[in-house]
Amino acid sequence: MKKIILLDLDNTIIDFNECARHSIMSIFEDLGFHYDENVFTTFITENVKIWKRLELGEIDKPFLRANRWNIILEKLGIEYDGTVIEERFENGVAMGAYPVEGAYELLDYLFPKYDLYVVSNGFRYVQESRIKIGNYGKYFKNLFLSEDIGIQKPDIRFFEYCYENIGLPPKEDILLIGDSLSADIKGGSNFGIDTIWFNKNGDPISETIKPTYTVDKLNEIKNIL
Repeated sequence: MKKIILLDLDNTIIDFNECARHSIMSIFEDLGFHYDENVFTTFITENVKIWKRLELGEIDKPFLRANRWNIILEKLGIEYDGTVIEERFENGVAMGAYPVEGAYELLDYLFPKYDLYVVSNGFRYVQESRIKIGNYGKYFKNLFLSEDIGIQKPDIRFFEYCYENIGLPPKEDILLIGDSLSADIKGGSNFGIDTIWFNKNGDPISETIKPTYTVDKLNEIKNIL
């Protein structure tokens, strides 16, 4: 029987895409840049690429912060200092606590039955701000953030740190829920714990990364736990 649930935050509990969209729209309006859906699509495409590089250990967070928006602006054909937008973007995201559909209902369901922990690669300031604004903190016993640990998911050392700090329970008591195959499911599976892949976008099934369970809506998790 499961006793401990590790929960990813971005696009599992908090809707990062919606937070990002509002932040970008506000910045572009303030700077007088034209905003359309291509801007957001380009952001998502390039953001996924650069976070994959972070997961693989090819870059670190200072590199991401210094280069992410320069890369995006170049793709959009906009000449501007990307580091200025990066700071404004992160501050904007930090003020958004939009829940993924069904997130609060899931947390209300899980909270009385399990010990809940956040496991996230996101920036500490951004995550702590949104958790406070959205009143998510009451659900979690602790936040395990890669910025504090110094190691990113899916590195097994990230999960070893979490494991040690929740008291070394039997691994069969632990389950991880996350939306990222490459960070959450791969990391959890390699560490030897069960996983639920929240495949909200209907992405293709991987031949190499195998979640224990797959759902496309958060409320389906109630049928598993």
